Amino acid sequence: MDILRRTTEMVSQEAWHEMDEQAKRVLESHLSARKFIDVAPPKGWDYAAHPCGRLEVQSETETTKNNVAYGIHQVLPLVEPRITFDLDLWELDNITRGLKNPDLAPLEEAARNIAIFEERAIYEGLPSAGIVGLAEAAKDRMMPMTDTSSVRGIMDAISSALYRFQKDAVEGPYALVASPELWKIIYSVSECYPLIKNIKEVLNGPVILSTHEKESFLVSTRGDDMELVIGQDLSLGFVGNDSRKGTFFFTESFTFRVINPEAIIPLRIS
Repeated sequence: MDILRRTTEMVSQEAWHEMDEQAKRVLESHLSARKFIDVAPPKGWDYAAHPCGRLEVQSETETTKNNVAYGIHQVLPLVEPRITFDLDLWELDNITRGLKNPDLAPLEEAARNIAIFEERAIYEGLPSAGIVGLAEAAKDRMMPMTDTSSVRGIMDAISSALYRFQKDAVEGPYALVASPELWKIIYSVSECYPLIKNIKEVLNGPVILSTHEKESFLVSTRGDDMELVIGQDLSLGFVGNDSRKGTFFFTESFTFRVINPEAIIPLRIS
């Protein structure tokens, strides 16, 4: 039996398939960062920490009595979130009976919440796990968007950010990660040619909606700048049950690091 305990006889294969498919739909709609950062293949449950490639040499005051100097390898520990929820076992049985629209609302809410946890760790950071988010890593590179009432104002801001990338020798293609506020503006401001198409052409890349973040970012997608390291990818498991309810959980293990902050420009509407 593994950590996920999916070998239980209380849930049919048809029910597991339906739950997996619904979870996948919800997660994909909320996990925006995975669309532009490097995502390493899962390394397994036993992958507990990721090396940063740096040795922190201790000061002379820390040298041992025998004059042996030493350094400490810098690593990022993986964080392992978990969220539990209950589902009606009879409703899951109805899936096997052919039900096409089962009530999986608790699963959907749990999937959304664990996705938000990962998103916030990447964008905002998670200090207790040593994760520095995009906003903190690139806080000195923030550029204002002072005029979002016109196509020209928006394109001027994006062009200024692209010029900054060129000045810093940060190659493309690029992606615009838009907050809900900026996303609505992009789709509401229209003069002739659709603004969204204009932006994509200038970036040679996508415009990505970040559903839960207040800030927007222009990022390079050339690779090797931002890395999501996964031990166990997002997974659905089983806890236990009583006569009517089954308790399930979502979990994963991951860490995140910004390797080159130069590849990120926060955009703030002002």
